[in-house]
Amino acid sequence: MTFDVVALCGKQPEPGEFLAALLAAGPELRLHTVDETQLVQLFHEDGRLMLTTEGARLVQVAGEVARLLRFQGEVPHPVWWVESRAPGHDREAESVARRFTHALLTATGGMSWSSR
Repeated sequence: MTFDVVALCGKQPEPGEFLAALLAAGPELRLHTVDETQLVQLFHEDGRLMLTTEGARLVQVAGEVARLLRFQGEVPHPVWWVESRAPGHDREAESVARRFTHALLTATGGMSWSSR
């Protein structure tokens, strides 16, 4: 299982904000991109995968975020959805994912959801 976290950004993340959030997740981590899928991955220096994240996607349908996440609270609308995953058994990787999401939301506003 993976640890999943979704940033529900109040505005579209600018490229510089996205990169700054990746850096905040761990300046020592190595960056890898998978261009055809818009995936960005961060790796520990020992080779462990720490984070996989996707580009932002605009969610325009009211109630869609609540439906997808089974979320009962108030969700801002519209939002930019940025989904990230970390290996579920690695607490250090979970921390990387949380730092990335926190930094991204500090720049864009919004809220987050996580699988734990």
